[in-house]
Amino acid sequence: MISLFVFAAREPAVTDSTGGPPPPGVSLELPASYVAISPLSRVLDTLTLLSNPQTFGLLGSVAAIVVLWTTLAPRPHGVKRLAVALVALAVTIALLEAAAALAPRPMARLRVRNPEIVTIDFHSHTGASHDVRKSYTAEDNRAWHRAAGFDIAYVSDHVKFDGALAARSRNPAKAGAGTSLLTAVEGRYHRIMSTIMLGLTEADTALLDRRGALLPGTPASGRIPVTIVALPNRNLDSVTRAGVDSLPRFAGIELVDAAPRGLAQVDREEERIRSLAFDLGLTLVAGSNNHGYGRTAAAWNLMSIPGWRNLPPDSVGRLIEDPLRNRRPGEVTIVRRLRSSLSGADIAWILPASYYQIAATLTPAERIVWIAWLLAGTAALHFRRARRSTEKTRRQTS
Repeated sequence: MISLFVFAAREPAVTDSTGGPPPPGVSLELPASYVAISPLSRVLDTLTLLSNPQTFGLLGSVAAIVVLWTTLAPRPHGVKRLAVALVALAVTIALLEAAAALAPRPMARLRVRNPEIVTIDFHSHTGASHDVRKSYTAEDNRAWHRAAGFDIAYVSDHVKFDGALAARSRNPAKAGAGTSLLTAVEGRYHRIMSTIMLGLTEADTALLDRRGALLPGTPASGRIPVTIVALPNRNLDSVTRAGVDSLPRFAGIELVDAAPRGLAQVDREEERIRSLAFDLGLTLVAGSNNHGYGRTAAAWNLMSIPGWRNLPPDSVGRLIEDPLRNRRPGEVTIVRRLRSSLSGADIAWILPASYYQIAATLTPAERIVWIAWLLAGTAALHFRRARRSTEKTRRQTS
C-alpha cells in the first residue's frame, strides 16, 4: 500500500470540461491544514463527489469484501462475527457520510494566477429554499464559496429572493475585494424542469408564477433574463428550440451539477447534454447546487473579464450574463475536480477507481503525510498486539 502512494502516476487534480489538462495557470490549492489530515480530507472529498449510484456501488463493494474476509479466512469467524463486522461497517460508513456532509474542515480551492479571470458558480442556495439546511445563511454560502476559490456566486433559491437579498446587501464595493453573491432564482419549466434565471431580483417577483415559471414581461433591470437548464432533468427532450427562441429563453445548460443526482445524470448523459448545447447554441456551465452540506467544490466556471476587480459586483454580473444572453458559449471555461464518471454496470469498479483517483492526485507533501499516517497506524496496531500477547503470557504463567 505504501508503494502505491509513493510511486502512483501523478494526474492533475482538476481538468478542463473534456478531461484534459486545466488551462495554464489554473491549479488546485490545498491549505496546510488539509494536507495535515490528507487521508481524511481526500476520502471525504471522494465520497462527496460520488453520484448516488456510485455511493451504493461503493457500499456494496466494501460490504462484499467484509463478507469474503470473514467467511473465507483460515479460521472462520462465524455468523456472529460476520454480523458484528457488518454492523461496524455500517456505523463507520454512516459516520464518514455524516462527516462528508456536516463536519467543518479545510477545503481544496481553485487557484487562478491570471488576475483578469473571474471564477463563478451559477447555482447555489441558502436556507430560504425549502430543501436546504435552514441554518445555512447567505454568509455561510459566501464563506463556502470563498474557501473553494470562487469570486462570484449566484444565489438561486426556489422562487424566493430572501437569501439573495441578504447576500447582496453585504457584497464588497468592488468585486475584487472579496467573494460576491449575485441574485438569481430557481424556477420551473413545464413543471418538471428546474431552471436557473440570472438577473432577476426581488423587484421581478411578478414575473414568476407560483411554481417559478417565467411569465412575459420586462424585468426591473430592463435586461432579458438568462435562463440556464439545471440538472437533474427528468426530460431533456423538453430542451428545444422553442424554449430558446421564446420563454424561458434558454441560454445555458449545466454540464456539471454537483448534487449527487445531478452527477449521476452527467455520468449517464454527458454526450447528449453536449449535443443539445451544440445544436441550440447553449453555453455549458457548472453549478455547485450547494444546499448547505459538504466541503467539496466539484467544478468552477472561468471567464476573462479585464478590469473586473475594480467594478461593483452587479456590473460584473452584467458582464458575466451578456455572453450567455448573446449566444457566445466559448467565453465560459469549465474546470472540474477529477472524479470517476462510471455509470451502469461499470459501477462495479467504483472501489478501485476511487482508490486510484485518490492515489494519483496526491501531491508530494500529501504522499509523505499518508506514509506517516500509515506507519503510525501500523506501529499502533503492532504495539496493541504485542501488549495483548504479553498479557496473555502473563495470565498463562500466573
